[in-house]
Amino acid sequence: MMKEHLFRHGLSFGEHFRNNWSLTVMALKAAFYTFGHGLTPRISGMRASELHNEIWVEGRKASLNDLNHRLENGLYASKKDALEEYRAYAALYNEEPLMKEFARQIERHCSGK
Repeated sequence: MMKEHLFRHGLSFGEHFRNNWSLTVMALKAAFYTFGHGLTPRISGMRASELHNEIWVEGRKASLNDLNHRLENGLYASKKDALEEYRAYAALYNEEPLMKEFARQIERHCSGK
């Protein structure tokens, strides 16, 4: 199961672990800033928000890398499957307008076959 999971991400175990460790560290820092700000306004609530946004951005980047890896390595059975997964990720991030470029990439990639 782990081997299949890593294959679908296009990552080694070490890369996968480092990515998730980095996100975990950012999440813990954000949680501490959030909690600290609740205790005293001297601790930056803004920094907590910045870290939450960084986590979101890194997650979105990782998701796009996953989608790209699967597309470029023939891991979708059809164009329909690729578009369905793209829509699921776009809905997750509620950013279909920002991710429309990937839909165009699917179109370009699949039109050459």
